[in-house]
Amino acid sequence: MIKNIIFDLGGVLLDLNYELTYASLSEVMGIEIPSKTIPAHIFKIMLGYEKGEINTETFLWNLQKESSKLTPQPDKLIKAWNAMLLGWNPKRFKFLEDLRKDYSVFLLGNTNDLHLEWVMEDLKKNHNISNFDTKYFDKTFYSHLMRMRKPEIKIYKQVIKEAGIKASESLFIDDNKENVLKARKADLHASWHDPKNEIIDSLNGYLAEHTG
Repeated sequence: MIKNIIFDLGGVLLDLNYELTYASLSEVMGIEIPSKTIPAHIFKIMLGYEKGEINTETFLWNLQKESSKLTPQPDKLIKAWNAMLLGWNPKRFKFLEDLRKDYSVFLLGNTNDLHLEWVMEDLKKNHNISNFDTKYFDKTFYSHLMRMRKPEIKIYKQVIKEAGIKASESLFIDDNKENVLKARKADLHASWHDPKNEIIDSLNGYLAEHTG
């Protein structure tokens, strides 16, 4: 029986469009950054930021260093980096509240300081929510604060440990198929979510897949 649900953040609860960020960064930095084939040295910078290995100042400095144009201003880089963040379907907030009546609900997201700052500001400004982490979840887990990221198996095991839950009673939902496969290797039930679909409408189907 599923007693715990672990949601990914972007692509499941928060709407994203990665293409917007890579197109914006390409323009601001004056180099080509294809979303499906990110240059290895650029990806390494992003990876380090999402794992909390570098801070925001170092992240922006590294992007400036990789730029071919005159050094882009930090505010333009920040705007480009955040371009992927589209916002929320407000109905998901009530959906999460209702879920907590029957399940323990958790959040596990690959993110970073700039994106999380944007998320919290947007929630407060546009939805009057200032207690997102505690109102909708039993506990939240963010990659840059954990110093690890999906799909590393150790991050799932750490979530299971810190949440005090059993993997066999827990369902993980993510829009990245590799993240889902690795979660299963950590003995979690896991379902892939297509971002084109609404999680509110899809959840019962995911639960049914892992009930029995």
